Amino acid sequence: MIFRTHKRILLFIILLFIIHIYAYCQNSYIPAIRGHYGFIIAHTKDLPDVSSTHPWGLELEWNWQLMSENAWNYCYCYPRTGVSFFYINFDQPSILGNSYAPYVFIEPVLGAEKKFHMSFRFGMGPAIMDKVYDEQTNPENTFYGSWLSFIVLLNAGFNYRINDVINIQLTANFNHISNGGIKNPNKGINFPTMGLGIDYNLRPMPYEKRVKNDSIDLHPKKWRFDVVAFATGKTEIKGHAHYPVYGLYGNVSRVIARLSALSLGLEGTVDLADKREIERLELTENGKYIDHKYAAALLGHELLIGRFIFSIRFGAYFYSPFKRMDPIYQRYGLTYHFNKRIFIGTDIKAHRHVADFLDFRLGISF
Repeated sequence: MIFRTHKRILLFIILLFIIHIYAYCQNSYIPAIRGHYGFIIAHTKDLPDVSSTHPWGLELEWNWQLMSENAWNYCYCYPRTGVSFFYINFDQPSILGNSYAPYVFIEPVLGAEKKFHMSFRFGMGPAIMDKVYDEQTNPENTFYGSWLSFIVLLNAGFNYRINDVINIQLTANFNHISNGGIKNPNKGINFPTMGLGIDYNLRPMPYEKRVKNDSIDLHPKKWRFDVVAFATGKTEIKGHAHYPVYGLYGNVSRVIARLSALSLGLEGTVDLADKREIERLELTENGKYIDHKYAAALLGHELLIGRFIFSIRFGAYFYSPFKRMDPIYQRYGLTYHFNKRIFIGTDIKAHRHVADFLDFRLGISF
């Protein structure tokens, strides 16, 4: 049930993303292909030896180069957005196998009208792993324990446009895959890659020389208040049973630039997987099990792209009787706003390189 729910909600968000793209009437359509080669970061000592491992892969994607004045006014650039299918061979077939990851992305392109130009991409989506941890047949793979995982990636692209149709791109990529706490083990795999690819523009359009108009206020309402309910399932630390995790999050955001906002929030979480771990370890205080609930304060940054908000937040526990991996954690989120009030989203909570869980959210803004 948890697997099916994760997939359905994530596919729903991807569908909304594609529908949102078509709201722009002026687009260039650009299929692309890119090869990747890189290495795996062994971020803990108990991971298998990857010193001589070099993942390689192939990426097939469909881009929309947004050419409208509305798109330009968001970032004073011509951004790309689209969907990609990312195949990675981890160069250890008997242990790590392969990953198959469709994901959605947003990619601001700076100086797109010039032959040489730069771009920056943020992407997120599901990842299917074909060789996972098994206590009997594959005990060495402690990177990921379930066939369904999730990929988050960032890259910087260096582009050279040969003509109106063909563009060559060199990219530096940081890629992270983990299963969001669906099943243990869940150390997560970090693998930087270099990519080299070619884009083919099926519908070339001229890059109009637009003048920055600072009088256009994309966000006349500078302050935003959010109330969010979130929920997911999580595997206990020792074992394979799943338990509910749910909570509430309150957030205030202040727009500081055309695409940026700073946020400050509080969240409270009920983690029944932690409750099971507390009972297993018999952690008590004054004759009672210590509290499995926790509360934290969060500070973050939001990237505002139309109806979408990409967020990175850092949280610090101020109430957590159950000792966690770190006193500070990160959250990486994507939300889609149906209107000025209602939104849905997904969010990954992690302690450094280890994902705690991936949740799904329903919120209201004021």
